[in-house]
Amino acid sequence: MHSMSRVLWCLGFAVAACIAAGQTQPAATPPQATPAELTSLIKQQFGPTFTLPAKFPTLVITADFDGDGVEDAAIVASSTEPFPDSYAFKYKVIDPYNAYFGMGNPSISSSFSTVDPLRDHDLLIIFGAGPEAWRSATPKDKFVVINLPFDDIAVGRMLIKKNKPPIFVIKARESQIMDSAVWWDAKKKRWKWEPGNVHN
Repeated sequence: MHSMSRVLWCLGFAVAACIAAGQTQPAATPPQATPAELTSLIKQQFGPTFTLPAKFPTLVITADFDGDGVEDAAIVASSTEPFPDSYAFKYKVIDPYNAYFGMGNPSISSSFSTVDPLRDHDLLIIFGAGPEAWRSATPKDKFVVINLPFDDIAVGRMLIKKNKPPIFVIKARESQIMDSAVWWDAKKKRWKWEPGNVHN
């Protein structure tokens, strides 16, 4: 009787070991970029007018924001003048926050940020390309979001259509006011801002 229970115990242990051996380990999350790496990337992709803000809670978030299967990035940066280098570095300056209220021309609305401490930083968005994704020397596209009020950022998810899975969005947090979302409208090929809470 003892030998039978020992055989069953050994058999059960062997089956459990085989199952454990057959399971795959989850893919390792790539390490986040250091401030020095981010500074170098910003200068390479957006030019010398942009700098990392001091003591900002979250400097970079990554997710597939445009839904093409390649990881993208949103980086917090400061700049006194984002427009002059936009031609040379091939990025678009956009203002989805004021566009929501019908004033989306960034060349005009860029003057709005001077009096609001929540808008004295920009959001640099890189659409990744190839195996290096957002770190690629030639990304798919680049944007500078101005006038977006936030004191921290996070990756969120938002349901756009009931019959489609939620998309990744940039959650813009205003600790004293509200959360909002900046999201890529793949159909209209533009960034949009929307007030209200989004899911993490």
